[in-house]
Amino acid sequence: MNMNVTFCSHCFAMLPVPATSCSVCHRAVGNTDADELQEKLVDALHHPLADIRLRAIIAIGLRHDKLAVDALVACALRNVDDVVEGLQIVDALKTIDDGKPRIMALHYLSARHPASAVKLAALAAIHDVPTVPNTEPQSNPSS
Repeated sequence: MNMNVTFCSHCFAMLPVPATSCSVCHRAVGNTDADELQEKLVDALHHPLADIRLRAIIAIGLRHDKLAVDALVACALRNVDDVVEGLQIVDALKTIDDGKPRIMALHYLSARHPASAVKLAALAAIHDVPTVPNTEPQSNPSS
């Protein structure tokens, strides 16, 4: 994670390090230790507002938080109608380099999530394949 940024412990917006107040929620930015922030981010995955959950997912991914893998999967399966959130969770899982637990989480999402876009993104992440199809015109070798 870039050490010149931090996260608001109230709304999880990304802020420059010398910030004294959050530009999004306008609350004072306090000193939150890493364990407390990790706990708040995981708790935010249960927030009723999708915007807060999405910010927490992004922050967890930027922090490469290995301890939040199970919480991310549970969030994706709790909010199956929010495909954007599911895709962001797959992106966050891709940044967490913890080997087998991450791969197992992606396999679980590919098998259990009802949205085909999330399933395909999880499979692509497992196999490290780009999720955007190649739209380049194919050259015909016989011409």
